[in-house]
Amino acid sequence: MTYSEQEHTMNYALLFAGIVSLVIGVLLLTQTTATLALIMLLVGLSWFIQGVFNLMSIFMDKSQWGWKLFGGVIGVAAGLLVLRNPIESTAVVPAAVALIMGVFGLLIGLSGLIEALQGGGWGVGVFGVVAILVGLLFMFNSFVSGQILVWILALLLVVQGALGIYYAYKYR
Repeated sequence: MTYSEQEHTMNYALLFAGIVSLVIGVLLLTQTTATLALIMLLVGLSWFIQGVFNLMSIFMDKSQWGWKLFGGVIGVAAGLLVLRNPIESTAVVPAAVALIMGVFGLLIGLSGLIEALQGGGWGVGVFGVVAILVGLLFMFNSFVSGQILVWILALLLVVQGALGIYYAYKYR
């Protein structure tokens, strides 16, 4: 394949990725529950299949069988849980991500405050306080925060899709 053919192929890939990102972003903004339910079905199926393969890999390679068993059981269980409850998963999974982000925000904020108290400056201290507040907000309002994260993701997908389409045409 020549350089020109590779460039041409990359433009088609960029165009395709841009269209897919744009469509998913618009669907997340306009049909949030249905789109998330479909995404969760795909995620659940992926987790289930990954779990099955982890379990099967124990019979082919006995090394680290404990981790493979653990990962396989968790994958199959999580996959089945999501596949059996895709609508509920559309609320629970983003809320869980928001809760985890809240914990990390709290930890980052605390480390920023500690650094500020050890002479790191006011900027680090202010950043620490803001990170703590955002972390607490995410932790104690995880369902609302999860929805906000979905909207932010949707907007980012729309922007990414539009830019992908733009650059695919610009560099063709």
